[in-house]
Amino acid sequence: MNALTSAQFATLAAMLDVEEARARAALGTGATPRAPLERQDPGDKTDVADREIGQRQADAMREHYRVELEDIAAARGRMTLGSYAICRECEEPIPFERLQAYPTAKRCTACQREHEQKRGGRS
Repeated sequence: MNALTSAQFATLAAMLDVEEARARAALGTGATPRAPLERQDPGDKTDVADREIGQRQADAMREHYRVELEDIAAARGRMTLGSYAICRECEEPIPFERLQAYPTAKRCTACQREHEQKRGGRS
């Protein structure tokens, strides 16, 4: 039972397209391989630490966008199966307003809040 109109559904599908393009573009800009830290000119300890922090931040951002792309693919799968916009916990419709803010949402706001309290984070 999907409570979205066809116009709302199309809007959300377009939002997923935009989010996917943004995530892919971000991955593309950070995908250049770097030489391992031990093969770079060592410089002083501060330079080495700065490079290491930069590499870790880049790795974290790549992981963030990889997970985001997985969430988008999963949302598209739910769209195909007819289960998009249905809370996976209570099976009630997820409001359009929530999906506008978070188009890959798997749960309604109440169930997401409960899930985060139990598990300590989003997923």
